[in-house]
Amino acid sequence: MKLNLLLCLVFIAAVCDALPSVPDFEDFEQVKQRCDKKAGNGTFDKVKTARDQTETCLHNLVDLETVEKELEEAKKTGSMDEVFLKYCKKRPQMKNCVKIFYDAFEPCLEEDEKNAVNLTANVVSELGNFACFKDGDRLAMFVAEGGVECIKSRSDGIQNCFNKTIKFNPDTFSLNTIPKLTVNKKFCDDLTEIQGCVVTDLEKCEESTPANIIEAVFKFIKKTVCKDITKRHVVY
Repeated sequence: MKLNLLLCLVFIAAVCDALPSVPDFEDFEQVKQRCDKKAGNGTFDKVKTARDQTETCLHNLVDLETVEKELEEAKKTGSMDEVFLKYCKKRPQMKNCVKIFYDAFEPCLEEDEKNAVNLTANVVSELGNFACFKDGDRLAMFVAEGGVECIKSRSDGIQNCFNKTIKFNPDTFSLNTIPKLTVNKKFCDDLTEIQGCVVTDLEKCEESTPANIIEAVFKFIKKTVCKDITKRHVVY
């Protein structure tokens, strides 16, 4: 898991469900072959067009450089919650931007991959609700208490926490090697292990608030994903 994804979850979580990394498929020949084989010639070209439309749509709604400048100014007046509220209100529009890409790409996916995408989207959407609670107070507190700086300063430790538990090699990644996402006891135990490792590392920062908020984020994810784990194993 890349560090920028963790930052997204806690810093721009208010709009994260609409700001994913839209993939660059230029070098993914297997993606073109799969899309055109499953849904007919020309499908891959539609996916690329939709990707560009989604990127433009999102950029028109949220420019991260502008957000950063707005937050810097808001810090001076203690009004960062107003900035986050502004972008929290844009979440429905952002979801529509992402839908443009997903609708085009969905025919390229197998059923288990569609389910995995839907699960991930639901979790990220719930994180957006978590972040936007009380007009973005949690995000404002996180930034005000040095949360972004804390995460940046502990980037190596955080990365190691994920690497120790999640075995993922980006060099060998392809759509043909995506594993099924299985939400079971092991998955939830791994999540707990990562949580403990990351929080312990963040507690080395000067302020305790960032570690506390990140711990709350992990607990929220587990509550959302693992709530039925004692009843059944869910395979996506």
